[in-house]
Amino acid sequence: MNIKEKINKRFDDLEAALIAGKHLESDEAANEVEDLISSIAKFTSVLSSAERDFINAAKLAVENKKVW
Repeated sequence: MNIKEKINKRFDDLEAALIAGKHLESDEAANEVEDLISSIAKFTSVLSSAERDFINAAKLAVENKKVW
């Protein structure tokens, strides 16, 4: 699996977690979502602007405890 495939898998996992509202369940679950965001954000140099926007929106949803 190349790096882009790994990033795409993490995006899929992040989107599923946000849709399921995992970041709203508990502080521990929110931390798991934040860890997933961080694991993607470290590849900023290879992300498209849309992917960076998605990451920023995900961060805001977790920080502000907003429904996705």
